[in-house]
Amino acid sequence: MKKAVKLTALSLALALGSSVAMADDNIGFVNVDYLIINHPTRPAELEKFNAEIKAPLEKLKNSEKALQEKKMSFEKEIEGKVKALEKDAKKLRQADIKKRQDEINKLAEKRNAELNALVAEHQKNVAKFDQDNQKRDHELTKRFLNDIAEATKKVAKEKNFTAVLEERNAVYIADGKNITQDVLKALPAPAKAK
Repeated sequence: MKKAVKLTALSLALALGSSVAMADDNIGFVNVDYLIINHPTRPAELEKFNAEIKAPLEKLKNSEKALQEKKMSFEKEIEGKVKALEKDAKKLRQADIKKRQDEINKLAEKRNAELNALVAEHQKNVAKFDQDNQKRDHELTKRFLNDIAEATKKVAKEKNFTAVLEERNAVYIADGKNITQDVLKALPAPAKAK
């Protein structure tokens, strides 16, 4: 019985103590998505990114165009052989017709295999391009988040906040507690071009 009373008293003391401690907390809020989108170096980074992918993207477009041309060329070649056979069929024996049909079928299979190999290579290049772009995007976002974390710490210390949370997780934010604009001003400016 005494243990239960002591345990209840201890629990009550801890609950009251933590609620008093929480009442002393000064919590700020930031909108991280807004800060990423409006990061001062973002326009320059996006311009650099677009410049870097321009040549590989053009190469992929040319590769796809070449694939389409190759496919049309193969189809035209097979179609020409079929039309020639149809034209000559009246003069040929059944065995010769069968022989030419087999040759056309073998050629069609060969061209189809060639085209499939080219398509597979193109798809591999597209997948690598996408993977490289996702990696670059991830690295850039990580850099922005690091800048935002540093700027948030700086502003939080200046404003004596004990904690800063993501705005989207808050149900209510009191006036003066959202420090997103202050953090945006504290983010590093883009380097000046020389």
